[in-house]
Amino acid sequence: MAVPDLLLKTLDHHLLEDDFNKFKWYLGNGGEFKAIPRSSLENAKRINTVTKMIETYGEETAVKIAVDVLQKMGNNNAAQKLKNSYAAGGNTAAPSTSAAAPPAAPVAPPAAPASIMAQQGAIVFAPNVASSTTGTWNINFTK
Repeated sequence: MAVPDLLLKTLDHHLLEDDFNKFKWYLGNGGEFKAIPRSSLENAKRINTVTKMIETYGEETAVKIAVDVLQKMGNNNAAQKLKNSYAAGGNTAAPSTSAAAPPAAPVAPPAAPASIMAQQGAIVFAPNVASSTTGTWNINFTK
């Protein structure tokens, strides 16, 4: 799916009108990214907002900013779905040439296996395990 379609689908399916207005507010305020002029967003419909985002940031950066804004809004479900859809094939466009935001940091290689040991009767506080990619985690507890 093309990036504009992914962004539009996200805004259509995951944001009610109040949330959409909040999304536009974040775009108009910028912060870590170049703000879109509020006058361009004030009465903009979802499709116009997507067009303005792509014009301002380029496709790749527009997706990153949309994910960031959705997370700031507490809509982590929509942010994760957009990120997964983009990674799964929504990134058919050429990389953004916009200087609005720096390129994403390279992905770190997987960590080496870790072992946690405790003496008899001790308590082990295991780390939280989280991943933005699908895969298998093997966690073994032995007595």
